Amino acid sequence: MSAAKMILLASYAVLAGLALFVGDTQAGIWGLRILMILAVVHMVEVVVFFKTCQRAGGSVPGHLLNVFLFGVIHVREIKGVAPAS
Repeated sequence: MSAAKMILLASYAVLAGLALFVGDTQAGIWGLRILMILAVVHMVEVVVFFKTCQRAGGSVPGHLLNVFLFGVIHVREIKGVAPAS
């Protein structure tokens, strides 16, 4: 797993922790809002990149899950594009 994906997973964990454990504070409310916005944005990416996931070979559901979680980071890996340095 790439470093970018690990950072995103850690960010999701922090936002979820804020939403779950201090949900009645501004930090918790914003953590939940950001998670919901990210879910909508990534769902749009799943629809947009569906054909790319089909052409990539391998597990289409696996690719779609990765696009939902990591967005264009996973799509760049599918296409074989080197990450920007």
